[in-house]
Amino acid sequence: MFISPLQNALLFCITSLSSAYISIVLFRFLLQLVNADFYNPLAQFSVKVTNPLVQPLRKLIPTVARADLATLTVALLIQALGLVIIWAIKGFSISASLTSLSGLLIWSLGEIVDLTLVILLFATFIQIIASWLQPGAYNPAIDIMRQLTAPLFAPIRRLVPNIGVLDFSPMLVIFLIVFMRLLFADFLISLGKSII
Repeated sequence: MFISPLQNALLFCITSLSSAYISIVLFRFLLQLVNADFYNPLAQFSVKVTNPLVQPLRKLIPTVARADLATLTVALLIQALGLVIIWAIKGFSISASLTSLSGLLIWSLGEIVDLTLVILLFATFIQIIASWLQPGAYNPAIDIMRQLTAPLFAPIRRLVPNIGVLDFSPMLVIFLIVFMRLLFADFLISLGKSII
């Protein structure tokens, strides 16, 4: 099917804007999940940007333990809506059948899992680069990235000891994140697409 330059530009805008906003929503979800410092400027930004959509849903969807299900629901709904719009621009339609809707939700969930893992991957890379450039220096962005990835690093650092000044835990974290993307996110995306 031929896609015009205008459609391509529109697809780019929708994909970029929805991915950026969903990333902020997921960032907020992860920060609450790991009990990060919400006085950090990046955390405050994510709360202010996402509150208009999250707060109304909080009245309907409870928080379980530290998992803010309202925030996660916002990310899932925006992702599903974005996929429907993108498919419509490409000239496809998703039927209103239960099978198609369940496929759309599975596909959206796969995209959410993938984006969450990408956020953790970038947070790990940011920490690695910061440790080379300014080891030990305080920066609010680096601090929040440390808090975000601490649950990933802690068990690995207990299992894999440091060898002199070398810390292999970032390499193992990166390996595990990429492995999880291939194992879970790609599987859910493929499954959702096949059901639709």
